[in-house]
Order: sequence, then C-alpha cells, then structure tokens
Amino acid sequence: MRAINHALTGAVIGLVVGEPLIAVPVAFVSHFICDIIPHHDFDVEEVEKLRSGTFKKVLYGDTTLCVVLVVVLAVLQPENWQLAAICALVAAAPDFASFGKFRSANGHKPLESNAYTRFAGRIQWFERPIGGIVEVAWFVAAIFLLLPFLG
Repeated sequence: MRAINHALTGAVIGLVVGEPLIAVPVAFVSHFICDIIPHHDFDVEEVEKLRSGTFKKVLYGDTTLCVVLVVVLAVLQPENWQLAAICALVAAAPDFASFGKFRSANGHKPLESNAYTRFAGRIQWFERPIGGIVEVAWFVAAIFLLLPFLG
C-alpha cells in the first residue's frame, strides 16, 4: 500500500485513540493489516520497477503527501495532533526497511533482501495495477475519517 495510505491510517488511529501506549502499537500493526489488503503495484519485474522513473515519481509524490499530512496536522492542531503525526510516521515506517532494495536496484547491484522484505513479500499477496482502485478508495475513506477532527 502507498505510504500516504499507511500514514493516513496511522493519523486517524492517533486522533481516535488518543492514548499513546495504545495508539502507537496499533498504528504499527495497521501497516501490516493494510499490506494484506489488495493494493497497487506496477506490472513489471521488481528491479525494472525500482529503477523506473514512474516509480520514483510515485515515491516522491507519496513522500510529499506524507509531509503535507503532518504539516496540516501541525497547522490545524486538532486534539491529539502530535500523537496523530507520530502514528502516521510509525504506520508508514516499516517500509523504510525496503530502502536497501531500492538502493541496490538503482546502483545496479543484486537486490538486498532482509527478514522484513521477505515477510512483506509473503503478506502482500495481491499487488497489481487493478489494486489502485482499493488504494484510491482507502485514501478517500481515510480523508473522510480525518476531516471531522480537522474542524
């Protein structure tokens, strides 16, 4: 699932739960639950995908949307906004473990695999272009869940 959907999910968890000792672990677990849900991926080999300009544009756009989410929370400061920002980061953070594969692919080296990337590959059973419909629906639903907290 796209990082912005993970971050939105985490932000909603932080705003709804309001208790850090519960919200932060739930936000972390939400990452893996979201990854089990069918979602978008490019219909090409992994190395080709990681090297493509399209992937990099999506990655940069995704990162920008995550920053915008945190800025919106910081500017509007709804109740528990700091926890929401932390939960957004925690929910998206597991994908940072995949950076080695991106770096390897773009350095024209064999892909680095680690325990996380092998686990993620197993739970993400449906990653196809058509999964973009689920991603868009998730994004819209998360925005609608977030809006009441933003006043």
